[in-house]
Amino acid sequence: MSIKIRMRGKSKAGIAEVKALIKHPMESGLRMDKKTGKPYPAKFIETVEVAVNGTKAVDAQWSGAVSANPYVSVKIKANSGDEVSISVVDNTGAKGSSKLKLK
Repeated sequence: MSIKIRMRGKSKAGIAEVKALIKHPMESGLRMDKKTGKPYPAKFIETVEVAVNGTKAVDAQWSGAVSANPYVSVKIKANSGDEVSISVVDNTGAKGSSKLKLK
């Protein structure tokens, strides 16, 4: 399964604000299914990386405590025309990434 990421961003005076919406259920593994009484299997994003022109700018480690379909906003040093990419990996090995050229 591929994780879908929608992102947008723009740069002003060498500082870019990049916003992303990550489509992911983010299940902690602690919630119980009312019908079966068994817990839902854990499925959450573990790593989030933001890179500017291929150079890592942000590296985050997440857990099951993050809500479903998380929204991320970061400010990084980048200029108009730079390529920003976000990539995520969850605990089951599913990956997702998205790129954008800053305006």
